[in-house]
Amino acid sequence: MTITPPTDYTPLQILYLSIIILAAQELLQVIVSNLGTWIKSKHIPVRGKHLDVLSAKDLLFIFINKAMTGPFIWCFFTYVWIKGDEGDVTWGGLKSMSFTNTILPLPIIFIIYDFFYTLLHWALHIKAIYGFIHKHHHHQKAPSRANVDAVNVHPIEFFLGEFNHLFAVHLYITYVQPLGIVPPLHAITVVLFLAIGGILAGLNHTRFDVVIGRGNNSAFFGGNDTEKKNSGGGFILYDSKVHDVHHRIPQSNYGQYTMFWDKIFGSFREYNENDRVNPMAQLDPQTGKSLQYMEDKEESVSLSSNKTD
Repeated sequence: MTITPPTDYTPLQILYLSIIILAAQELLQVIVSNLGTWIKSKHIPVRGKHLDVLSAKDLLFIFINKAMTGPFIWCFFTYVWIKGDEGDVTWGGLKSMSFTNTILPLPIIFIIYDFFYTLLHWALHIKAIYGFIHKHHHHQKAPSRANVDAVNVHPIEFFLGEFNHLFAVHLYITYVQPLGIVPPLHAITVVLFLAIGGILAGLNHTRFDVVIGRGNNSAFFGGNDTEKKNSGGGFILYDSKVHDVHHRIPQSNYGQYTMFWDKIFGSFREYNENDRVNPMAQLDPQTGKSLQYMEDKEESVSLSSNKTD
């Protein structure tokens, strides 16, 4: 099968690609929204105020950012294609894939990405800037809608965050590969980087307690707090709860995928399971809205009915 180089795409082909990416985003939403249930993870209690109803502005920003993703993917793979022509990226089938050119680059690229994302995220919280861009995302203090809540950000922030993925890959190709420790990365690595990133960013904005790491005796995946606490010489690669902390306590946990840089910069704040929980702030499993919202809505309907009578 002949692949049309992205450098040769017409505007119509870019539009078709964008439609496919939009469909892929909807599939990703379904997967992430159900992933915690499939792996039987625990739920994170709601401690901040849940954004029960999305405003017109929320819906507009979500639409713009989803629509922006297709052109971004085209730009990304145009870059990867060009780097393939230069010999810096391997394009090919399964036979051309190996651990060193496909899997090994991933943690390095994620660490590079989160270094710059952590700095960007911190900068967006500077008081003089915060109100113009990042404040919108923090209207939601208890994320629950997975990727919908994840992309409910100002379009400027979304643009910077998305192209930071391309920047991380560029830095890896430009500065890590020339060291000769690893061979040119495989193009499928970029696909894995974006797919895994989309899943983890989505999980950050759910109530699923998902932890990925390794304890003394075994690897663990899911909301296994007991093994996490007893991991001893083990390590935590990812924990969805720490981003929930950020939404309640914004001057902490700026990283997207890992807390590696937050721990170095001193901005890491551990999740405290003993923090106060308001029972009425918990979410109704049927509607996904807070119990307080549902109670207020029922009272409002009841009052309207009595006035009509």
